[in-house]
This record gives sequence, C-alpha cells and structure tokens, in this order.
Amino acid sequence: MAFVDINGAKIYYQVYGEDHPGRVPILLIHGSTITGEIDWSHIAPRLAGAYKVYVPDCRGHGRSTNPGGKYSFKQMADDQAAFVKAMGYERMHIIGHSNGGNVALVTVVEHPEITQTAIPQAANAYVTDYLREREPVVLAPDYYAEHNPDSVAEMIAAHGETHGQDYWRKLLVMTMEEIIAEPNYTLADLAKVKRPVLSIMGGEDAVNAPDRHGQFIAENIPGAEAWVPEGIGHNVHVEIPDEWVAKVLDFLKRQG
Repeated sequence: MAFVDINGAKIYYQVYGEDHPGRVPILLIHGSTITGEIDWSHIAPRLAGAYKVYVPDCRGHGRSTNPGGKYSFKQMADDQAAFVKAMGYERMHIIGHSNGGNVALVTVVEHPEITQTAIPQAANAYVTDYLREREPVVLAPDYYAEHNPDSVAEMIAAHGETHGQDYWRKLLVMTMEEIIAEPNYTLADLAKVKRPVLSIMGGEDAVNAPDRHGQFIAENIPGAEAWVPEGIGHNVHVEIPDEWVAKVLDFLKRQG
C-alpha cells in the first residue's frame, strides 16, 4: 500500500503504468462517498498505456484519513496540488468525476500552476436552487439507506475499516453540506482560466443536466470544449467507457 502525508492527512493512492517521455501523468479524482478504486479501476489501466496514472483516495474516503473531520472542494483541490508536487511533478492532467469533477474544476481555477489540462465530469461551477432542494433530501442517511441499500453496503466496505462501520452516515452529511455550499464561481472567475478544459456531462444526468452545468462551464472558460453525450446519465465513464477513453485520449493528444 502506498501512502503520502498531504496537508495533515495520510492519503492512500494507487499508481498505474510508467512515465512516458514528454507526457505528464494523469491524476484521477473520484466522486464523493466512493474511492479511487471503485470509480476508476476499470478506466485507469486503459489510460496507463499512454500515460502514467495516479488514483488517490480523497481525504476522508477509503483508506485516506481526515483529521479535521470535514472537507471542502477547495481543501481537496489544495490536496491535489500538494499531491502532484509530492509525486515529484510540476503538473498533471487533472480529471475528476462528480464531486471529483468539482475538485478538478476548483483545481484548475485555484492551482493552474500544477494543472496541465483539466477534465471536470458531472461538475458544477456554482450552486443552484435545484441542488439546494434536491441534495438534503436524497443524501439524508435514512432516506439514502432506504432507496440505495447496495450503495450503503458498498460504503461500509470501502470506508468502514479505516473510519468505522457507521461512518457512511457522517460521510453522506459532509457530502451534502459541501454540495450545497460550493463551488461558487462567477463568470469572471471562469474567464481567468487559461488551461485547456474539457467539460463532460451526460445528457440525461439527473443532477447536472437540468441546469446545463456542463455546458455552462465550457461556455465560460476561454477555449474550453464540451462533450455531452445524449441518453447518458451521471457516470459517463461507466456507461460508455470505450467512447470515454477515446474522447479523453484525443483531447489530451490535441491539448496536452
């Protein structure tokens, strides 16, 4: 097992592949309530043929500790910036899914110095009324357990050994509180981004599609691209992995 001390937390990570001359590595950031392995184990090996790939567990997830007992997207973006440096690189390609997509977006805004390119998937640049109304309901622990028993079992298996068997409840609450608080970027904030960005969102993403979050990000970051596959939900890389890998590798080849 590989661990590194980052901003007071002990961060667990996995590595796929070897360095490729002239190509900086990829950093894959998982969504909240899961782990890097759960989110990316089917994707990371496919990217590793062309890029070295790092897959950490964000603080408070999986095997990674979280001494502060809470988290924010900005704090996690700070962690990613420190992680890149700790691995011995100046920059990486930053790719994130769901709340990991939010972290990828915050990273390119707040830490452009370590960002080669950014691919936020299922991310939002600002908090909408829709999210404020939806998330406290669907992420309430009792409601969530009733409607998503398999996901609760997955969370217990993923986080229980490090954080305790009932930790999933606290994790849901922390996640909900962050989703309805951040990020809150203005058009002027997004206009300052100078790194290449590919915004990915499923056309039927129940969380992000109603407010066109994916398109909003791409439309307001100079030179950014958008990929919004129709008929696809929140987990684009899971639902159409072949197309996802091809699209990402093409973007990195052109813009990386």
